[in-house]
Amino acid sequence: MAAILISSSNNELLSNAQIHRLLGLQVAKDILGATEDSSPAEVGPLSNNYYSFTFSVKARTHSGSDDVFIKIPKADMRGMVPRILPLTLEDRRMAQEEESSLRLLAQKWNAKEQEVLWVNLRGTVPEYNALVTDRIFADEALPAFRRFDILRRLGFQEYAQRLQRQMARMGAALGRFHQANRRPLIFRLNEALPKLGFYCQDIAARSGSAWPLEILRILDSMADLELSGIEVPTLKGIDIRNMLIGKQDRIYLLDPGKTKPTHREADLARFIMTYRILYWGSLKLLLLREPDPRGESAFLKAYYANSSPPNPRMLDLFLLKELLKHWQTALVSLQRLNWSAARKRLAAWIYVHPFYTRQIAAQLEVISNHHMP
Repeated sequence: MAAILISSSNNELLSNAQIHRLLGLQVAKDILGATEDSSPAEVGPLSNNYYSFTFSVKARTHSGSDDVFIKIPKADMRGMVPRILPLTLEDRRMAQEEESSLRLLAQKWNAKEQEVLWVNLRGTVPEYNALVTDRIFADEALPAFRRFDILRRLGFQEYAQRLQRQMARMGAALGRFHQANRRPLIFRLNEALPKLGFYCQDIAARSGSAWPLEILRILDSMADLELSGIEVPTLKGIDIRNMLIGKQDRIYLLDPGKTKPTHREADLARFIMTYRILYWGSLKLLLLREPDPRGESAFLKAYYANSSPPNPRMLDLFLLKELLKHWQTALVSLQRLNWSAARKRLAAWIYVHPFYTRQIAAQLEVISNHHMP
């Protein structure tokens, strides 16, 4: 495992393009071991989203061609000019947490039978906060799952079965990881209420609706609830958007994010929610809403077949928390867009609020039926 340091003067003045070229060539030499007499390294184009910069590097080595993927984690860049430098303490913390998670998963994740694999960490470049992993040549799971679900709606049930198989393999792999790294932990709702209260109050303020405060009132009435639970190392990045589907439907997982010891239902709710919002960001959401619920059921069935028995009451509460978090995040993202106020209100009214109010109302009904005295 390599950790390299680039020496250059006036690093703070370097542009994104300069860092891109310098970092790519240095990775080719120091991590890939490109030979001096080989052809020049191929440095792929620099891309960015709200939370990272990424690009690929390909180089010729003594053992043949080698490809890696470089990621530079950044704190939320929404509403900002995206720049690699300067690096903040939050940027560095994100990279350190992801590096620690990848190292943990390399030791603890055991899912070769399910063909579910985490990307392999090849090295780091601390000066530029960069993580270097193997480059995976595979398709993104999100558009693939959307396609499978649409074909299922058109009557092609083999695609429904294919989606269910992949969700089940993911559930089995996660269940095995959790089962091997578990310990008992009591869940106390009153300890979760501050975070739930923040989501409800912020959503109420941003939406102008009193309903989130009613949700908080219901949760406050259950504050004394305690449940026997299981603590496991959970992964902030357990997300369908971080999945790739390769040959023979092998699953590759990227970007685990921070590892946090907490109740296993945090991971289950996180992954389930990324399945339920499969059509988020697309106009198809208005028509298709949620994907086939059998995919979610296949995930949970396989998970519990490889883990301890289910605790439905706990999962219900974690699903509600995840729904509130997604709703609040969607409203924050919408307000940061460079749109007119009228356009933002229209998007919230037509797109954001209907989806989450429908999901949360259904979840509250389950909680009310099974949790209330």
